[in-house]
Amino acid sequence: MATKKLSITLPADLAEDVERLARERGLAVSAWLTEAAQEAKRHHAALAAIADYQAEFGHFSEAELAAARADLASMDTVAATRRRTPRRHAAA
Repeated sequence: MATKKLSITLPADLAEDVERLARERGLAVSAWLTEAAQEAKRHHAALAAIADYQAEFGHFSEAELAAARADLASMDTVAATRRRTPRRHAAA
């Protein structure tokens, strides 16, 4: 994968959080930020898909929203567990 070096400026408290979160995952800051950017990109695409769906079929019912919230809560639990587990890198 081709890469491009960027220089960014973050508020000090956010930079400290990013460094801590990366360290907790056993990742370099660049790798952690890459994952965060990919997650944000997926989130943005999902919101666009939801907006498109609702434009065509109407807003979700309360029952549909409740089911989606339950599914998300379950996924959040799995994702939180994965975030707390450092990645193991295969030896080259």
